[in-house]
Amino acid sequence: MKPCIFIYLFVLSLSLGYSQNSYQKDAFTILADSLHIKGEYDQALLVRKQAIQTQNSASEDYQTYLKAKYFHTYSASMEFKSYDYHNVDKIITKKVREQYLDSALQSAISARDLYSRDKHPDRIFQYQIQNRIYHQTAYLGNWQHALEQAQLGYEVLKDTLSNKDKSFVDLIYDIGFIHSKLGDYSKAVENYQTSLDLYKTVIGENNTDVAQAYNNIAVEYRYLGLKTKELESLLKAKTIWEGLDGNDNQHFLYRCYGNLFYWYSYYGDFDKAEEYILKKDKLRLIAKTTKTNLLLRNKEEIYEDKLSNWYDLMFHYSRKKDTLKTVFYIDSILKTIDSSKKLSRFEVNTLCSTLKFNASLITHKNPEKALKLLDIAIAINDKYKTVYYTKSFGYKLYKAELLLERRQFNDALVVINDLEEIKEEEETSSQFKLAILRAKTAQALHQKLASKRYFDNAFMLLNNSNNDIDDLKIEHLKPLISFETIAGFLAMGDFYFELYKQEDKKADLEKATYRYMMASEIYNQLYLGQRYNESLFTNYNAINDGLLKVALEQSDDTSLLSEILNTIESNGSKLTWSKFVFNSQRQQLKIPENFISKEDHIKAQLNFYQKALIDIKEDSEDKKSLWQDKVYDLKNDLIKLQDSIKLRNKTYYQFNVQKFDITSLQADLKDKEGVLKYIFTDAHLYAFLITKNEIKILTIGDKSTVINALKESLNVLKQRVPNYRENLNNVSSLLLNQIDYQDYNNLIIIPDGAIHYLPFEALILGQNMPLVSYASSLLLYQEQKKITSTFNDVKIGAFSASNITSKLPKALPEINAILNIFNGVAYFNASKKEFENKANDFNVLHLAMHSKIDEVHPEFSSLSFYGEDDNQLFISELYNETLKANMVVLSACDTGSGFYENGEGVISLSRAFNYAGIPSTVMSLWKVDDEATATIMTYFYEHLKRGESKDEALKNAKLDYLENTEDDLLKHPYYWSGFVITGNTDALVETHNYWVYFLLLVVIIIATFRKQLFYFFKK
Repeated sequence: MKPCIFIYLFVLSLSLGYSQNSYQKDAFTILADSLHIKGEYDQALLVRKQAIQTQNSASEDYQTYLKAKYFHTYSASMEFKSYDYHNVDKIITKKVREQYLDSALQSAISARDLYSRDKHPDRIFQYQIQNRIYHQTAYLGNWQHALEQAQLGYEVLKDTLSNKDKSFVDLIYDIGFIHSKLGDYSKAVENYQTSLDLYKTVIGENNTDVAQAYNNIAVEYRYLGLKTKELESLLKAKTIWEGLDGNDNQHFLYRCYGNLFYWYSYYGDFDKAEEYILKKDKLRLIAKTTKTNLLLRNKEEIYEDKLSNWYDLMFHYSRKKDTLKTVFYIDSILKTIDSSKKLSRFEVNTLCSTLKFNASLITHKNPEKALKLLDIAIAINDKYKTVYYTKSFGYKLYKAELLLERRQFNDALVVINDLEEIKEEEETSSQFKLAILRAKTAQALHQKLASKRYFDNAFMLLNNSNNDIDDLKIEHLKPLISFETIAGFLAMGDFYFELYKQEDKKADLEKATYRYMMASEIYNQLYLGQRYNESLFTNYNAINDGLLKVALEQSDDTSLLSEILNTIESNGSKLTWSKFVFNSQRQQLKIPENFISKEDHIKAQLNFYQKALIDIKEDSEDKKSLWQDKVYDLKNDLIKLQDSIKLRNKTYYQFNVQKFDITSLQADLKDKEGVLKYIFTDAHLYAFLITKNEIKILTIGDKSTVINALKESLNVLKQRVPNYRENLNNVSSLLLNQIDYQDYNNLIIIPDGAIHYLPFEALILGQNMPLVSYASSLLLYQEQKKITSTFNDVKIGAFSASNITSKLPKALPEINAILNIFNGVAYFNASKKEFENKANDFNVLHLAMHSKIDEVHPEFSSLSFYGEDDNQLFISELYNETLKANMVVLSACDTGSGFYENGEGVISLSRAFNYAGIPSTVMSLWKVDDEATATIMTYFYEHLKRGESKDEALKNAKLDYLENTEDDLLKHPYYWSGFVITGNTDALVETHNYWVYFLLLVVIIIATFRKQLFYFFKK
């Protein structure tokens, strides 16, 4: 049931073209048929009258046929006039539209009744009549009757036309649309998918019918809870519509953008969601400037669009935790819809959904009012049940949930029992939620057996195989991939874990583990592999909490610990890893010049508009919207271009992110090398200690205790408090108490949360301390270690900037000292342009300059090059660069510091250089002292020259600083511990230990000539 009149006319005229009559048609009828096909119905009716008048001596069957033809054309004529309701130039009222449609329907029924007397009917013409009947019935809102009529049409066509005939495919599509209106989303999907497959065969992929099928099937997937399938279908629809010419498709594209906005808002990617708001606004603006506005064609569509936008924005701003805007849109909807009058289907759905949402917003402050709002929504749904086939199931389900939260268990049970009687009419997602809620209610009432049964029932509802519950894997489940499904499995895991703690049965612990792992698998399918957001992080954190609880109870099971660690790492953010892999591997490729030129052009524009948005005035809203739209479009263009580079070089790039495997990382670890991965949950801090041969899980402590200790220690370090040792010992006892770090030669720290800001060297300083380095994730560290970082010819590009307002007097001697150690080029008072042009000439970059940290907009943190204009190199610009160096030393303040973003880590300059493809960075964790920095950096490069690994060189540089500094105040950890190294720590210079070979030769000579030597010395 496609809502564009041109498609209706096209379907109608096309199907008429198939008509093959058993009669020998008269000339008037042939002419009338031709006029009908062209849509010239008034002329066709006049000619049909002539045909009836001139054929009064024809057979009775033929005269009946002609009368049926007349009624059919009259029906089409009345239906065509009803379309003026959607014509901005010929607007008619809703009542007149319904009168036209009613007249059309009566005529179509008359045509059918007349033609049913024909003993040898033309099946094509018979279907054409039936086609009008089910369309007109649907337009009048009688969807159940429309389904019956469409199915009659199917019976007529199924043995008449091939399933590759477009008329037949359109009918299958229309039946799917009607099922959707009736709330039978599974059958709607089934019909849409069939029509989609056939459309692609009949008319090809790039067609508006195919796009519409993708868009509509996506809406059904939303109702069914199949979130990943929903997005996949929407993106396909968008791609097709954006590639089609003409304004006819703008109406559909507008709706598609709205659906994409809703999806990304649900997913928590607010930037992407707001990109589609701007795209909708852009289409609306274009439509206003054209004569034929096909976007919003009458007052009803304008009204519904306004409510729809308010509704979407209401949800969007609530997810962004913007309460003022959320309440504004709630009030706007409730004030606009007058519930005292008869409501349209759209108004019923919007009003009830808004009432439910408002209830969720106020439930903690005013639970009584929340329940009353739900009762109003339920009453409205029940009132219009027979008119619009509305359902109150979801509202009653939420009411039971609120009652459960309020501990009104018996009241909740009454509602749940009521829902049990009608659950068979609902889709799997709703039945799953009901089963979980019933299990939670039983759990709250301490009914263990009942709760267990209901939780297992919920699990089995998703079973898409013949396997038993304990043999199910993710591939055996229905693809109900959503945050709600994850929450259900977490609830199952929590129940069985609590049961295990009470009864100490290993079987319950295994079931808890199994369900937490299943929640993790579902999450992994939902996560798109891009930047984390609050929704993703909340679910990731909850899953980790469950996995770590069961891991601690089974700490001797190395296989399980490996599986859980793999799961946690695989579900973590892939953004920095994916950017690093792309930019580090592309250096080995021969990319065509036209690709590079186009990429550079896009990057230049992107950098310009991103910087322009920083300085824009608050009163320039129109300009801000325009530039934001430009940024979104340019980012998409850059992604498309870089994806095409990946497609041209499939051997280098993995299109599906491989799951992390800890055993491969362990195989690459050296003896006495350990990796310490910290993980915060809502209440605790855990750690995994990983060595070549084992994995241990450790409970570090209460989260709040650790956070407070970290805050105190960092304050002591940054403020140069003299009595710092007690604070550092306190943190050390928390983070390292269970680890004999002296037993390790190397320790790689994978921090989490506030631990990112802490230099562990300050805790364990000494000649016997292990070499310490850092990485943001195991996945990234493993990739960084693969990069060759040892060179025969080290060439350093040293860039410094000491502006008048922020001088760095030691920067000049620092760079001179470094270039006395290694070959390279110095760029004193380097401009940003100079760095961009010269950076890729070197395998090591050294930057001695100030940095600026922007806590509000972290991507606008920057390095300050020389000059007053365009001297800031922003993080957002580095994100778009590809750098060839294998190490960057950021000899500047706060280059490893910045805003901490849940799931992503610290948004720092160091991270931005990882993005750009650099596998090793030396960074500062706070505002470092200029003189101490110059001294440590000189020592660092001296040790690198000796062939020491980077982490060893940095450790020895700090020890040298302490040994050669006489002033005790300057020995405070503030001066030396702030610089740390992340990523690949391989030696920069290959050492040639010729003395080893000499000693070996001496040993061989002695072994060979030992007898002769013995007798020689004996003499």
